[in-house]
Amino acid sequence: MRVVIVDDESPARDELKYLLEKMPNVEIAGLARNGQEALAIIPELSPDVVFLDIQMPDLSGLSVARELYQRLGPEDFPFLVFATAYDQHALEAFEVNAIDYVLKPFSEERLQQTVQRLKRSLQGGPCPPETVKSGRLGGEKLDRILSLLERPSARTKLPVEENERIILLNAEEIVFAGVEGRQVHVKTKDASYATSYSLSELEARLGLMQTHKSYVVNKEMVREIVPWFNGTYNLIMNDREKSQVPVSRTFVKSVKQALEL
Repeated sequence: MRVVIVDDESPARDELKYLLEKMPNVEIAGLARNGQEALAIIPELSPDVVFLDIQMPDLSGLSVARELYQRLGPEDFPFLVFATAYDQHALEAFEVNAIDYVLKPFSEERLQQTVQRLKRSLQGGPCPPETVKSGRLGGEKLDRILSLLERPSARTKLPVEENERIILLNAEEIVFAGVEGRQVHVKTKDASYATSYSLSELEARLGLMQTHKSYVVNKEMVREIVPWFNGTYNLIMNDREKSQVPVSRTFVKSVKQALEL
């Protein structure tokens, strides 16, 4: 079983590699430090399985999964095992029994269970339904799984600081988030807050949609879609200033799908 590990944190990457290499008939075909590296090496290496971190600074694991499916199609799409520190992002999604997940910090026993199920699937033998190859289920099934992962809990709140106070923002209040200088700013309809979160963390925690390497948005707050140049777009957001958020070519397909265009 050939495996590619994708994680932006070196200790987590090394730990997962160490644990998997202890298991028989598991070959680590490659390591990727971020989403862009993953998209570059996975089509070339053709692994059987990709262990994919959900929270990464450039492209989240969810964005990588969508882009991989578009590039590879159902026949060459690998098994995906999502790695996450947040149980809330996994439990409901994996009730659809299509893709496995492991929680950080990694448990050797949990990994062994995952690897055994994956091996049975790859050998074509009887296996539990949660290891059915996602690619064989088609793009609509994958989209449903990723949408469930992206959907925030109704209880999700984001703590931000203002004037030495901590304000708890509801997920639905947030219009978009963008990089300004060296900080990520979260924008609501009437205010803007500097945070210490990465865009990938906000995407995973709040279910925001990535449109550009420097922006994630609440798709429910998109007011207009304006064609720009070279196949890109601007989104007009539903805040007081009618802010414009760019959609780069990398994210055009996933944004159109998310907005059902």
